Amino acid sequence: MKTWKEQEVAEFAVAVISKRSIAGVGAEYEKSGKGNDWQHCVKLNLEGFSDARVLSLDHIWQDMFENRKTEFSGEVLATEMIESSGEAVQLKTPYEVEIRVSY
Repeated sequence: MKTWKEQEVAEFAVAVISKRSIAGVGAEYEKSGKGNDWQHCVKLNLEGFSDARVLSLDHIWQDMFENRKTEFSGEVLATEMIESSGEAVQLKTPYEVEIRVSY
């Protein structure tokens, strides 16, 4: 039996929308595909202030596959480490994430 990490799908679509701006600027990240291409959407690196913001979606994919869900829509926090006055500070930025899967 395959684990959730080895799951193949008929098709999927992922959209990541920034919650930082008031104007609807559209998705900051979009990807669609089939088979195991979804694996490229488990950990996303988005543009940050000083480095990349990391948006980890592994727990969402796991829940979707293990429970045969076809849709997810919700807020996910991206994390980024920033150096300020010699101290490392973790910044969390909210994104709206939408995932659709067909098996």
